[in-house]
Amino acid sequence: MTSGTRGANSASNRCQNVTIHNVSTIKLTKSLNAHASVDDDRKDTDLSNQAEANTVHETEDSDTTGAEDRAGSKTTKQGTKQDTGNAKDDAQARKPSEDQDSNADDADDAADTADTADARAEAGDTADVSPAQGPSGTEPAADVLVLAAAPGRDGAETPEILLEGLEPPSSTALEGLDIEALAALLPSLGFSGAQDSVVRLPSSSVSTAAYHGPTTILVVGVGTGWADTDPLAVTTDDEAALGYDQTGLLRRAAGRATRALAGTGSAALALPTLSEEQLAAVAHGAALGAYSWKATKNEDRPGQESSSKQTSPLKDISIVSPLSDTPEGQEALTGALALAEATALTRDLVNEPPNRLTPEVFAERARSAGQEAGIRVDTWDAPALIEQGFGGILGVAQGSVHPARLVRLEWVPLHAGEGAVNQTRSEGEDDNDPTRPRHVALIGKGITFDSGGLSLKPAASMPEMKSDMAGAATVLGAVIAAARLALPIRVTAWLALAENMPGADAQRPSDVVTMFDGTTVEVTNTDAEGRLVMADALARAVTEDPDAVLDVATLTGAQIVALGDQVAAVMGTPDLREEVVAAAQRAGESFWPMPLPAHLRATLDSPFADLRNTKVGSRAGGMLSAGLFLREFVGRRPWAHLDIAGPAYNDSSPWGLTPTGGTGMGVSTLVELLRSLSAEVSILS
Repeated sequence: MTSGTRGANSASNRCQNVTIHNVSTIKLTKSLNAHASVDDDRKDTDLSNQAEANTVHETEDSDTTGAEDRAGSKTTKQGTKQDTGNAKDDAQARKPSEDQDSNADDADDAADTADTADARAEAGDTADVSPAQGPSGTEPAADVLVLAAAPGRDGAETPEILLEGLEPPSSTALEGLDIEALAALLPSLGFSGAQDSVVRLPSSSVSTAAYHGPTTILVVGVGTGWADTDPLAVTTDDEAALGYDQTGLLRRAAGRATRALAGTGSAALALPTLSEEQLAAVAHGAALGAYSWKATKNEDRPGQESSSKQTSPLKDISIVSPLSDTPEGQEALTGALALAEATALTRDLVNEPPNRLTPEVFAERARSAGQEAGIRVDTWDAPALIEQGFGGILGVAQGSVHPARLVRLEWVPLHAGEGAVNQTRSEGEDDNDPTRPRHVALIGKGITFDSGGLSLKPAASMPEMKSDMAGAATVLGAVIAAARLALPIRVTAWLALAENMPGADAQRPSDVVTMFDGTTVEVTNTDAEGRLVMADALARAVTEDPDAVLDVATLTGAQIVALGDQVAAVMGTPDLREEVVAAAQRAGESFWPMPLPAHLRATLDSPFADLRNTKVGSRAGGMLSAGLFLREFVGRRPWAHLDIAGPAYNDSSPWGLTPTGGTGMGVSTLVELLRSLSAEVSILS
């Protein structure tokens, strides 16, 4: 076993498979004009792997690429008029650019050009002075202004522009913009405010000479759920319970907007941010929507450079907020971006090809990330796993040429009530000390590729099996975020890393393995391997007597059958299970509580060992019996099992703030849960 703590130049240089992203800065600014930020004396905050996000007090947002700005506006930044063609051509070019399914991003550009020409034909010129220039001829702080809209109330055709905190006296950011004219124009462009829909138009169509903002406006829909969040509304669905209250809808809308702006230089988001929670949600969503993973793209390939420019993520984001000058606003922004960075790390790892992310490489990536965050990292290599009896992890890995690893990361605040500085502590430190912070153990499944072993998966199920390590990536992101946010709670994260392959020495159905705690398990199906590596890690984690234990895994296909691709399941002791659901709601993620019926426990009985890993041939309650298997290794302490098999990886088109590929599902929920459990009064009190 090897261990390490942060020191000078301690980040490892041995891991060669490093994902490269645009690296931008986060800053606060007050002015609409770009030059004003020079006078801002606030220190920039680096956000690795994410877009630049600014919180602006009196700034305007717009949404388009530079090419769309020029094509859709009657005036360029120099005031030159563009040829829009005759009215007949405009009518022929007209078509809705609303993308209600969030699956037509690639068609946005063509639709937007038609929309902007159409908007100009119907609304006409409203300003003689180019809106791209400020009063003194300075450039605006952004290329695109982003607004949000909800469907009209009581069946009204005209969408409702969301202006909370954006009108005087809170803000004068939208001065010169005719909001009523904008709302009236949207239905003719096919935009109703449906969730994830976007439409772009030139600001000249709906502005006066007093407007000095971006040349293009993007409006993003929040959907009918916005009206359902009204305290007086009758709730007719579970959307709010699945994380889509007003804050969650703003987070999703911000991410949808920034995702639609790939290829654009800068944008200003004018969404409701009256509260710290709203500001944090908009910043978090905007950063996640601008995420991009292109580590395996060959930029030197002919034609790749121009394609990369068109799809490069939005770099500079400004957020219009009345909280921009307040310490609370700065704190909300900083926290949101730390969380976004941790989620990006999780997405990066899930997106890595399995030939580049073996258990050894994953362990090294975890070490590097942990040491950079200043937390303790311990790694068990194959000899150490053999010596200490981790039969579950070793059994799964024995069919692969890549040996298993177990990684432990630990964040410990200096004091329970103040987490500004981390101090490394030994495992032998007294856990009975009444002044110690509460201790939560997080365990993540890290199967870097799951072929099913000798119980081989069908070919159609193979491609996304690189994501079978998403649980380990999730708990890694969570412990890193806890350290960067200095949460006053002790967190140990355990990554159980192995590759499940059908090699010559692969584990066989009917093998019996001995787990870390001495429990013997009959392996009836080698494709039910996740619970074996998790059980070993759980058994080891509870030897440190944590106050609560949570495990995260892409564990069962039955979870997808039960809850679909976008909703995760949580099982466990009732109090902690419900706390996870509540944390997920606040974090804007979709978790649903599931039971662990006692009668299913009998399906785990084996005539040859203490347990069997699954009942072959039975499809009854597969997700639940897997949870019951894991419960055997946690003892009588608060425990929750999070099965994220469906939501961890999106193998279809992007939606909301969610890209194709790794989603980072679960990081926000775990961090929010850690925050609530660290409170003076919690279920652990």
